[in-house]
Amino acid sequence: MKIQVFSAEQQGVGAFDGGKFLEQRAISFPGEKTAVDRVGPLFYWAWGKASEVSEIGMHPHKAFEIVTYVVDGLVEHKDSLGSLETVTDGGAQVIQAGSGVYHAEAFRRAGSEAMQIWFEPHLSQTVKKPATYHQYEHEKFSTLHSGGATMKTVIGGDSPIKLDTDVNMYDWSLEPGSEFSYTLTPNRPLAFLVIRGQGTSKTAAGELQTWSHKNFAIIQATTEGEILQLKADSNQGLRIIAIEVPEDPGYALYHK
Repeated sequence: MKIQVFSAEQQGVGAFDGGKFLEQRAISFPGEKTAVDRVGPLFYWAWGKASEVSEIGMHPHKAFEIVTYVVDGLVEHKDSLGSLETVTDGGAQVIQAGSGVYHAEAFRRAGSEAMQIWFEPHLSQTVKKPATYHQYEHEKFSTLHSGGATMKTVIGGDSPIKLDTDVNMYDWSLEPGSEFSYTLTPNRPLAFLVIRGQGTSKTAAGELQTWSHKNFAIIQATTEGEILQLKADSNQGLRIIAIEVPEDPGYALYHK
């Protein structure tokens, strides 16, 4: 098992609406110099919080797929397709930009916290499709509970979100002192961001890795059947957003 860990200082930063909305960018905009510029077809991952009600004005996207995942608060979406929708805690907004779309976002509650994540499908195919927008409330996603761990599937499996890009995305919450394990797949790196608390993981070889708030990691299996074993801190618990994608999706990747 290969584990790469990146501190908040090695990640990108961003600000919108005069600094009312601040971002930590685990994977920053193409061309910006940060530690990680992509993981397979995952090429942008921003985690932001609004200090007060704030907005990001209308701007264009084309061909790729955009997922906004609301950690907490109230996020509004408006686009050139005529959509005007809001989604709250645990919900998701999905744009498949296709032949092109303009959209705007607003954070209608102080303290609203969300992630925006960009995936690259086969662009020469998706650019020929009309743009679409869909949203999904938290209750639409399957959630499993086991021994103090809550595992929510955001993309993949029986999730209602269906992308052209091959993606699995999870929201894992561990109560203080609880444990959870995940089986890794060779050639499918797992990227994850610690958004609450801290904890540790142990490999089959007994190596211990400490996880802290704001850490971003890329974990890759080096052999079949390797298991990532996570344990939450006994006082704080642990919450991780995890994304698994193929190292090689089977088509040329455009953004670098």
